[in-house]
Amino acid sequence: MPPLRTLVEGVDQTFGAKKDLILMDNNITASGRYREVIAEIRDIGFRSGATLARAGGKPVKRRVDFNQGVDARILAQSPVYLREMATICVSPLRIAFDHMGLRRVYETSIRMAADNGLRSLSNYMLYNFMDSPEDLYERMRLNITLNNELGIRIWSFPMRYQPVTLKDRSHVGKNWSRYSLRSFQIMLQATHGVVSGNPSYFVRAYGEDRREFNRLLSRPHAFIFYREHYERGPGRAVREEYEGVRSRMTDAEEAELIGVLRAQANPSPRASRAYYEETLKDKCVSMSVRKALRYHLLDTQDQVTSEQFERRHSRGQDRFLHEGLGEDERVEDAGLFDHDYSGPEARTCM
Repeated sequence: MPPLRTLVEGVDQTFGAKKDLILMDNNITASGRYREVIAEIRDIGFRSGATLARAGGKPVKRRVDFNQGVDARILAQSPVYLREMATICVSPLRIAFDHMGLRRVYETSIRMAADNGLRSLSNYMLYNFMDSPEDLYERMRLNITLNNELGIRIWSFPMRYQPVTLKDRSHVGKNWSRYSLRSFQIMLQATHGVVSGNPSYFVRAYGEDRREFNRLLSRPHAFIFYREHYERGPGRAVREEYEGVRSRMTDAEEAELIGVLRAQANPSPRASRAYYEETLKDKCVSMSVRKALRYHLLDTQDQVTSEQFERRHSRGQDRFLHEGLGEDERVEDAGLFDHDYSGPEARTCM
């Protein structure tokens, strides 16, 4: 790459000095010029704590962002990497955590970052690949633990895997289902794609443990989409009826219900309604499962009053979530309302 100084000075002369330096670098830590690049960043005005003077206004903090993230497997090899990184105003430091097999090097990297004063971190989490919902839950939960223990803030961004060879978002990992993927997308929609670092909010949204997380993923989507409405608002009695039905189900019936949900070829509201209505007529399906499925017919798109209730009661309930998080970090999962799925919806009664 050309010298950073040449690029930055060219921008300064053409457009005026900018407070942020965003490098779309694919794994800077793997570069043989790592220390040289960090030194150059310092020299062009982006040292730790650097500010930029504004005409007639207060100085603003400068920021360096390695936009494609750094590699925990390399960071954990030597303290030099994060010691050097701490000399520039990097914010946030992005580290990927794609599966639990990386836990040791990921946790080591986070602890080393905290030791060097790097406390604003962003964490990409791949899911829907070779992982499972339980694997994803444990990774999200670890960040909550590290936040509390180290006094840092890790913004977790789950990223749904889709093969680049597909023209749509139809891929479903072997340990996921279309239903559970949509459930998780709805959970993320409420927080603009971010997993909150607030422990109480996290437990409420994702469960106390991975078993509860799996159970939440199998809830009717209306209960997830309009959570406040069904937990604290006018829909509370309906949700309690449903919980009563689920609590009386045997392990075999629970497994049958999950199987019915997994069998959906298309989780869109319209396709789901047709699927549930057909399944409710199927005498091969146990009565308790059919009772539970009635609640899956609840709509998630047309309840305007419920949506207003949700928005009114969710304001300010998780200040930790957005405090210090820039608008450019808040994302929406583009696939939430993308239902370009195809495939047979066939089940047979044996």
